[in-house]
Amino acid sequence: MIEKVRSDIATIDTQIVELIAKRTDLASQALRAKRADGFVKINDKRQNERVLNRAVDLATERNIDAGSVKRIFEILIAMSLDIQHELSGEGNLP
Repeated sequence: MIEKVRSDIATIDTQIVELIAKRTDLASQALRAKRADGFVKINDKRQNERVLNRAVDLATERNIDAGSVKRIFEILIAMSLDIQHELSGEGNLP
């Protein structure tokens, strides 16, 4: 029984990592769109707040720990910003 649960968790973990990869891949598209729309700054704090609020609302609807979900999304936003800074020549990724 526990092995089935662990297997299901491993499958979901793989899906989560794949979704994170897709999300971070969109960072380069976001940078291009920002440039095309005339944005000077990479970090759009209002958009970040919208993303965080959406994540917290979804977590609340699903009755899961909204604070933990918010922290996860803060990490995802930071990853996207790091990628965009690197692509624009402002970052320090390897």
